[in-house]
Amino acid sequence: MMMRKLASVSSSATVVAAVLGALMSSARADVVVVDNDKTVEVDCAKDPAINLLGNNITVKAKGVCAKITIAGNHETVTGSAKVVYVAGNHNTVVLAAADDVTVDGNNNTVSVARSVTRKAPRITGAGTDNHLKGPK
Repeated sequence: MMMRKLASVSSSATVVAAVLGALMSSARADVVVVDNDKTVEVDCAKDPAINLLGNNITVKAKGVCAKITIAGNHETVTGSAKVVYVAGNHNTVVLAAADDVTVDGNNNTVSVARSVTRKAPRITGAGTDNHLKGPK
């Protein structure tokens, strides 16, 4: 009886591992940074979403990301993304291009040079003491 139970668990584990492996190999990855005091470069063609949860993180994004989310504080982000969401405080975000930027945190500086696909970028903010700058 014990042997059958182990064989069944082993067989199930093999099937689950095979399914997970297939899903992971065909899916693109996301970058999630939870640590503090990190510097990262991200290739958005390989990693289309960036999520910053730690503090004092510097990110340089290459290409156009699908989404950048900044929940931490004192982040410095450069690059381009279709959607950018800033919930943290005291962040500096310099975007070569973005379509939709929402800044709900406080004391952030965000600049967008141009849009990715829209006629003009849409920049909104609900936080206080933010400095939001769109294209000239």
